[in-house]
Amino acid sequence: MTYILNDPLTPPQQINKPLLWVKRIAVGIVFAVLLFVLFIFATLAVDRVFNHKSIPSVFGYSPLVVMSGSMEPEFYRGDLIIIKAEDSYEVGDIVTYLTTSVSGEVTSVTHRIINSYVQNGVQYFELQGDNNTSPDANPVRSSQVVGRVVGIVPEVGTFLQWLQTPSGIILVILFICIIIAAVYIFKA
Repeated sequence: MTYILNDPLTPPQQINKPLLWVKRIAVGIVFAVLLFVLFIFATLAVDRVFNHKSIPSVFGYSPLVVMSGSMEPEFYRGDLIIIKAEDSYEVGDIVTYLTTSVSGEVTSVTHRIINSYVQNGVQYFELQGDNNTSPDANPVRSSQVVGRVVGIVPEVGTFLQWLQTPSGIILVILFICIIIAAVYIFKA
């Protein structure tokens, strides 16, 4: 392409200021949400790795994925439940407690308290899953209870578990790259 010195200059392109502000606000909101999610995941990871907690928490709340149907129809396999540590628990509360398997692995169980009693100065709870025909085999000491269910997010747990797989990790990395590319594209 050749240029002639006498060609008029093209006027600068007009910038649509409202659209520019909408773009900036949208990018800001996306980054704020991503930073918040990153903060939550980082806090949970630090709590598990460095503080050696079986059930990590953020601001006293712990997310857990439902792995069985023992509490149906209250919540289902694949749901995400949020638990919070409380000072006391009552009959009717749905709580999560820690138990040790025969192999020595610590696992969590979330069931409803159906009875409470004190023996030798220690409070015990009898628990049962709503979908189970009989109570749990052993009573649970109050010190084993780590929290009461305060929220349920249907089917999100399955997605969070998938994110921990190789394809989920690749998707997260790809999503972050798309967000970074979008920032450069929409940057004005």
